[in-house]
Amino acid sequence: MTYSFLAFDPVLGQAGVAVASGSVAVGARVPWAKHGVGAVVTQAYTNPALGPLILSLLERAMTAEEALREALKHDPSPAHRQVAVIDYRGDVAVHDGEWVPSWHGYLVRREEPVVCIANLVRGPEVCERGIRAFMTSKGSLAERLIAALEAAHKAGGDRRGDRSAAVIVVGQTEYMPYYDRIVDIRVDYSSNPIAELKRIYSLQVEGY
Repeated sequence: MTYSFLAFDPVLGQAGVAVASGSVAVGARVPWAKHGVGAVVTQAYTNPALGPLILSLLERAMTAEEALREALKHDPSPAHRQVAVIDYRGDVAVHDGEWVPSWHGYLVRREEPVVCIANLVRGPEVCERGIRAFMTSKGSLAERLIAALEAAHKAGGDRRGDRSAAVIVVGQTEYMPYYDRIVDIRVDYSSNPIAELKRIYSLQVEGY
């Protein structure tokens, strides 16, 4: 199971997701984002179709809440899902199914905006400390999201132990409209995936 952070930076015009899990290759199915549209995580008993579906609904001028509710109408078991959405207006929508493994829950700070959503983690302190780290850290959106993951991991993280992690940040690039990824890093399996994610990000910044 999984904990994720979603954020939108209106100054930079960037949206991003950072996620960690005790499952393998979490970056392949949980985080979704598109520049000018928003960011989505779909987790717990993950239905990966919800990510691209919600982004497509946001592109049709639906609000975050409208897109989330419409997408869940097409899901066979919403009670098993956790989904969070941030759009490019800074609006937030969250779904936390009642059959998701405990501890499960979420924390929203709309003034940033940033969201943590988590399941099968040590407790609410995972979200609380991660959000605090995001709000007090400096640097790029990716760096702040990684700081949130680090703090959440130190607070206990996934009860099974963290085994994979990913960070995605989308924004304006020279390759628009065909490619919007500013950061897209995944650690599919590691005994310390967040440290490895941070190391790879540092290498990317250094130009390797």
